[in-house]
Amino acid sequence: MIQQIQATITGYGGRACTLFSALNSETKVLIFGAEADFRVDRRAGCIVLTNDPAIPRDSLFQESDLKAAITAFFALKSGYASDAKTPRMAFSERAARANPEQSIEKDGMDSSGPRYRIADGVSCSQMAALATCLYASRADTVDVAVKMAQTFRHFGHGGIITI
Repeated sequence: MIQQIQATITGYGGRACTLFSALNSETKVLIFGAEADFRVDRRAGCIVLTNDPAIPRDSLFQESDLKAAITAFFALKSGYASDAKTPRMAFSERAARANPEQSIEKDGMDSSGPRYRIADGVSCSQMAALATCLYASRADTVDVAVKMAQTFRHFGHGGIITI
C-alpha cells in the first residue's frame, strides 16, 4: 500500500512550505516527491504532518521529536528496501533541496546515543523531511504490530505454524 504524506512546516529557515512524499508499506521505500508552497488544506488521500498546531493534522511534529527524527533519517538513508537492493529513501529533483543531510552534523556520542548539531539555517523543507522520516519509522512499527496482532488472531482461531 502506498501512503501519500503531506508535511507542512513553519518557523525555520526560508519560507514555510509543504513537502509531498510517498511511503510504500510493502517495500518500505520512502520517496520525497515535491516541495510546494505552504498550504493548510489537505490534499486528497494524504496523511498530514505539521509543527503548526492550528493546522488540521494526523500528526504534530514537535521540537522534542527532533532527535528521533534525525535518527530515523539516518536509518532510512543507510537502509535497504525489502528486496535488499533498493535504498529505503530517495529525493526527486523537485524535492532535492529538502534533503537535510547538509544541515546535520554528528557531534559525538553520550550515554543516550549519538548527538547531533543542526545548522542555524535549517530550512522548513528540511524539517519537513525529518518529520516525514519520523512518521515513516513509526509507520513501520505500527505495521509490525498489526501483523503480530493478525498472527495472534490466526492462532486464536485454531491456526498453526510449522517450523
